[in-house]
Amino acid sequence: MTSAMTTEQTRVLNGPEKVAALLLSVDKFVAQRVLKHFDQSELRQITKFAAGLGSVPASAIEPLIEEFMSELSSGGGDLRGTVGEAEQLITGVVPPDQVAEIMSEVRGSPNGLVWERVGDAPEGAFTEFVAKEHPQTVALMLSRIDPARAARTLNAVPQALRDEVVRRMLGARNVADETLRLLESVLQVELLQNTELTASAAKNAKLASIINKMERDQAEGALRSLSERRPRDAEALKSMLFTFEDVTRLNVRARMILFDTVPTDRVVLALRGAEVDIRDFILAALSSRMRRMVESELATGSSPPRRDILEARRLIADTVLKLAEQGKIDLSSPAEGIPE
Repeated sequence: MTSAMTTEQTRVLNGPEKVAALLLSVDKFVAQRVLKHFDQSELRQITKFAAGLGSVPASAIEPLIEEFMSELSSGGGDLRGTVGEAEQLITGVVPPDQVAEIMSEVRGSPNGLVWERVGDAPEGAFTEFVAKEHPQTVALMLSRIDPARAARTLNAVPQALRDEVVRRMLGARNVADETLRLLESVLQVELLQNTELTASAAKNAKLASIINKMERDQAEGALRSLSERRPRDAEALKSMLFTFEDVTRLNVRARMILFDTVPTDRVVLALRGAEVDIRDFILAALSSRMRRMVESELATGSSPPRRDILEARRLIADTVLKLAEQGKIDLSSPAEGIPE
């Protein structure tokens, strides 16, 4: 008994256990603010470690608090990580259906929500996934989803696979929970996460295209607001954005290709009222002949409508993104003198 108590009091936490212990020890609302910065796979990991943490004495927590926080909301008492505590930790951080899904995984019980998501996966991605699996696995998967969806999937796979799957479905027996959990884990990683990432990337690309067409102040305001609530999504969006002012970040080769593509009259319009450093940067990137033409036009002092100027600048930004998408320029290589 004494030995067990001594072991508990001298317990040393590993990395993931430290994270779980810290989050369990602070006020729930503080923990939720921190957890919003984690992605789904990280949340699953933290929840598992929190659920299996068991009893942790204050003597093991205090060094963590000294390193990361000034005080414990509980006043420095012992801590105990349980399934219930882990569930409370993520409640309010992610939607209720995701809480149920994560906790089902932690408890080791079959998860109906996974099969709902499998049934809602894009048909092309699901059919492609099914076509690579063993017929017995396919039979089990199709038996767990909506019959109409299962029928469409069978219609889309080769006849040999279709016939084999139907035979195995007819002879199917009860499947152990452990087997279902294993299959659900595979589906989470290999099907659902991949399709969600693809859908998320497409959604981000569309939103980035919209933000790229907003005026600079409005775009920056939208990104600031998003950063406060969904910092990871904001960072992903920022990497896909390119404004007229970002031209100064292009390397020499990219600048040459860009201004060989953009019509001269659009360059003149875009430079009307531009900041001096941006104007000089772009002029330096032009060929001698084109530069003389642009400087001559700018010297006339013409004042076109603000709308036309913004459209010309958007054209240049859109051209940069199109050239990058075509692989003709590299946005990851900055201009000389600009740190990565």
